[in-house]
Parts: sequence; structure tokens; C-alpha cells
Amino acid sequence: MNHLALNLLLAIVWVLLQAEFSLGRLVMGFLVGFGAIALTERAFGRRLYAGAAAGVLALAWSFVRELVLSSLTLARDILRPRPVFHPAFVRLDVRDLSPAQTILLACLVTLTPGTLTVDVGLDEQALYIHSLYTRDPAELGSRLRRFVHLIQRAAGRGLSSSPEE
Repeated sequence: MNHLALNLLLAIVWVLLQAEFSLGRLVMGFLVGFGAIALTERAFGRRLYAGAAAGVLALAWSFVRELVLSSLTLARDILRPRPVFHPAFVRLDVRDLSPAQTILLACLVTLTPGTLTVDVGLDEQALYIHSLYTRDPAELGSRLRRFVHLIQRAAGRGLSSSPEE
């Protein structure tokens, strides 16, 4: 059974045992179920569900942080009499992402102020991204590679199934 479905089932059972439905009880049941699944995974030497959940949180945090910083930078430059833009195109290799992960990355880039996914390369091997603030294309590429890594981590790829890591 899918771990997320099991977690939701445990949350519903938790609410039914409490005999009173509320959103708070459902969230508490979800957290208790998550803890139970994480403990049983650890006992069996796997950490895929908990690791992927941590990856989703890390991706969300990084995106929100980047969104706020980009918004503030763009707002500052819009209010300046002479904005400081350094526009450039960057090619980002996405061979190690699935098509759905590539779409997610393209959407995250496009949602961030100052950047735009312009094109997906042939056979979905690369994204072409335009940025307003690219003094160093290599630095932008490394920031985008961090998002690739976070997306893979959120999908459960790159997580070890052994407790030694």
C-alpha cells in the first residue's frame, strides 16, 4: 500500500477513535500516523517515506525563500530610476528528471519573479531559462541544480534504503 494512503487511513482511524471530527484531530492523526510509519520504516531499515516527506518540506521552503528574495529584488529594481538588470539565457540539463519532475521544475522557475522557462529542449533533455539577474550563468546554473536535487529528493530518488546514512 502506498505510504501516503496508509498515513491518510491512519489519520481517519484516529479521528474515528476520537469520536469527534475536527480538522485539528485529523491533522493530529496524520502526524501520529506519520510518526508510526517513520518508526516502522526505520525498524525495517528503510527511510523512503520520511525522507521524501522531508524532501517535500525542503523543496517548499527553498521555493518560498527564493520567491520572497526574488520578489524583493524585482520590486527594488522596479522602484529604482535606473534598474540594474543583467539578462541572460541559461541552458539547464534535466536528463536525470522524469517528465513530471521537469514540468514541476519549469513551473517553479516560471513562478519565481525575474526568471522564465522559455523552452524545453529536444527529447526533454534541457530547459532554456531566461533570467533578469545573471551576472554569472554558472552561479544561476548551480542554484537551479539545487532545485533539481530537491525535486529528486522529494520524489524519493537519491534516498538511501539503509539506515547507515
